[in-house]
Amino acid sequence: WLPGRGRRIDLAHTGIAGGHLLERIRLFFIILLGETVLTTGAAFTDEPFELERLLALAIGFTGTVALWWCYFQRAEGIGVEVAETAEDAGAVAWWGTWTLTLIVLALIGIAVGDELAIAHPGDDATLGFTILTFGGPALFLLAQVFFTREAFGQVPRSRPLGLAALAILAVATAPLTLIVGIAASPAAAAIVAADD
Repeated sequence: WLPGRGRRIDLAHTGIAGGHLLERIRLFFIILLGETVLTTGAAFTDEPFELERLLALAIGFTGTVALWWCYFQRAEGIGVEVAETAEDAGAVAWWGTWTLTLIVLALIGIAVGDELAIAHPGDDATLGFTILTFGGPALFLLAQVFFTREAFGQVPRSRPLGLAALAILAVATAPLTLIVGIAASPAAAAIVAADD
């Protein structure tokens, strides 16, 4: 099949092992979380030691753990269940791939926001920082909303509530410092994970 030529791809009859695909997505996600930890660690070692920077590093790491918890506590289990029981494994693969793409973008934004806050924790928040710090986790939760809605037919209530909390916290912390921003964002993710 080529784009614009021949017949369209019929995902319903594509031979895809859903469990195998989700295992690959799981591995990519773990690698991405590892890259986030490495980015925050490098940001910490690139600047002179300060207690406020150490606190920002701890907060950034906590945020990464909260994202891991959000993914593995509920969303990943739903994905595995759907992939193993779906008649249309191709559609599950399609949505899993798009979910992973959104998660990659989300984790890049989160890592850059954490890196900025670790390097300059006392600086005033900028619009770009706020978009990265709150938009990254929001995109992460939005990816889970799309996947669970398509694969499972319903969305866990924690995800829309988490999105609303991120929007409120983004506005509330915009006039404050970078360290406050990266402290508020993981708090919302941790609450979503705890609700799961």
